[in-house]
Amino acid sequence: MVSTFLAQLDKRANTANIIMQNQVVGAEEVIEKIAAIRRQTLHLYAQQVAVRYTNLTDFVTALVAFDGWCEALYLCPADGIGELDSGIYSWPEPYVEQETGDKTRLFNTEQKQAMGKGYSLIATRWYLASSGTTGAPKWFSHSFASLTRGVKHSPRMQSLRWGSLYQPYRFAGLQVLLQALLSGASIVEPWSEDLLTKMQQYALCEVSAISATPSMWRQLLRTHMLNHLPLINITLGGEIADQALLDILHLTFPQGRIRHIYASTEAGVGFVVADNYAGFPACWLTQGIPGAALMIDDNQHLRIKSSTHIDPTLAHRIDVNGYLDTQDRIQISGDRVLFMGRASGVINVGGNNIHPEKVETVILQVPQVQHVRVFGKNNSVMGALVMADVVVNDDADWATVVANIRQQCKTQLQHFEIPVKFYQQEKIDMSPSGKLTRINENG
Repeated sequence: MVSTFLAQLDKRANTANIIMQNQVVGAEEVIEKIAAIRRQTLHLYAQQVAVRYTNLTDFVTALVAFDGWCEALYLCPADGIGELDSGIYSWPEPYVEQETGDKTRLFNTEQKQAMGKGYSLIATRWYLASSGTTGAPKWFSHSFASLTRGVKHSPRMQSLRWGSLYQPYRFAGLQVLLQALLSGASIVEPWSEDLLTKMQQYALCEVSAISATPSMWRQLLRTHMLNHLPLINITLGGEIADQALLDILHLTFPQGRIRHIYASTEAGVGFVVADNYAGFPACWLTQGIPGAALMIDDNQHLRIKSSTHIDPTLAHRIDVNGYLDTQDRIQISGDRVLFMGRASGVINVGGNNIHPEKVETVILQVPQVQHVRVFGKNNSVMGALVMADVVVNDDADWATVVANIRQQCKTQLQHFEIPVKFYQQEKIDMSPSGKLTRINENG
């Protein structure tokens, strides 16, 4: 029997809530709307549907209604459905003005006659677009089982109130949404894009769980408002979680549970690290982890063999033993495996490949550095030169910080990895998915 979002949510309907501005929408209320939506969309049975995000309640309602009902779901932002085939329907569709003046959906006679017929459940494919950090976004498919493999159930998880920082139509945002609702917890939808306003709202709603990229967490720390939240569940993902940031979060929330999730839009959730150390234990390479096996290939890439659904378009990255090339470079350091960065994101300096993430990790160890972005600038002689944008504490002396950065780099990096120039920035912009954009600047 096909396991659906509706069946799983129904188990937690008495506790799961969506908290919007001035209202709380319970899972039971969402479920009540499902039958009506399916009756209104008989023409979409076994079809492909693009669900456009407008607000969290309507978005969740559509996902619950169409999972198990449609062949495929494409999760999209409100402003468009992107480069999709013309045969894909978009939800919500325009309403048709009837003679009565009511805004109701227009059905033809054939659809009305079919409303009483039974329909069997479908194993719906969920399509999510990649963030496009290193190129144009691509669509990758998942099953409901693969999307919910990492969902945890416990009284503690049910008591949480999640703050939504990710866009729910992206992989990371959908993971937060599913974890919150399927564990019987609550999720707060921000009513403003302004970070300070979000934090004020989260404090008012007593948000106790937040999932964000390391770049997002650094922005949250800069607001000096995190202490206003009763956080007990702290999740990082999407970028390398460096030790300096993990230490700051642990110091700020000593009673909090800090987890770093390794996942990607294309491959889904790989594993979770919860020991407050960067990277993951080296013993996992030989012992494996629940639901997956790990290995390092000859190119020092991490490979994962998962027991759940993998998008067929990734077949060229799967070896004969079923291991998927994540294209993330790693290295073993003592009893830890540390992430070096994406294989596609290296900066070539005179024939030497430099991972910007590795350099950033070193620079972030300098106490007065809040955020950093390392990038390559084209050079006619060397191919590229390493540069760095740096955000420092308001009371920091720039010259002193740069001197400390250079000294730190000399102790941990080779000379060609050290940035030749540092630029002081007020802030470093992020992509809509909360990540730094990895592009090389022209000389």
